[in-house]
Amino acid sequence: MSKVTKKNLRDLRKVLENHATARAADLGIKMSAAVLGMATEMKVDRKTLKDFIEGTVAKPSSATMQKFDGWRSRHIVSSDKSAQPKAVAVDRRDKEIAEMKNIIRIVEEDRENLRLKYVEAKRQLEAIESVDPAHAEKYQAVHPENSYWMQNSEAYIKVYTHDDLNEDNKRLFTMPIPDLLEFIPRVEDESHEEWKLRTDKLSEERKQLVIRLSEQIANVYINCGFPEQYVGVDVVTSRRHIG
Repeated sequence: MSKVTKKNLRDLRKVLENHATARAADLGIKMSAAVLGMATEMKVDRKTLKDFIEGTVAKPSSATMQKFDGWRSRHIVSSDKSAQPKAVAVDRRDKEIAEMKNIIRIVEEDRENLRLKYVEAKRQLEAIESVDPAHAEKYQAVHPENSYWMQNSEAYIKVYTHDDLNEDNKRLFTMPIPDLLEFIPRVEDESHEEWKLRTDKLSEERKQLVIRLSEQIANVYINCGFPEQYVGVDVVTSRRHIG
């Protein structure tokens, strides 16, 4: 290489920059990938070439400049050093890699679109099946012969999902408890007060049984619940039940 002057540096920097730009455009790759390919061919560090092209390094070492200039003489053909460079001997593998990346991108987009269509179709199917008697077992729909107890029981255990603010409750299932209050016949020689005490005691035992069951259900869902969802379990009497 002839004596290094500011003009020589400026011309060489411009030639290399133009070539990297042209290579990136021709192959459909990023500028950084084009610079990496050139640096590999020159057998220099990518950052060294990048810094020189961007002007962040005023003057590389003499050995590096020799590699830059030698590569230019082998790869750049121009009748005028100030003219736009013409890239030759481009590695066809770079173009093949760019084409394959584009194919992969298109396939991934198609796969994501198909996944979204599947999710929406499944949601619509479940919405239709949930009100179809043929799928009552799958969606825990109440059999018509048992629907009476969903409105005429003494108490209910209601299980639902909700967010962390306990808002936007979504029903999971409702368990009817037909007889919560115990009415038993009086025995011989039993006073009314004794009968009432015995009845109240049995009724309270039933209430506590229902409460314990609700706590067990809540404990199951605490340990075996749905990801990212909270589960609530309430016991309500028939006067507060709303279906």
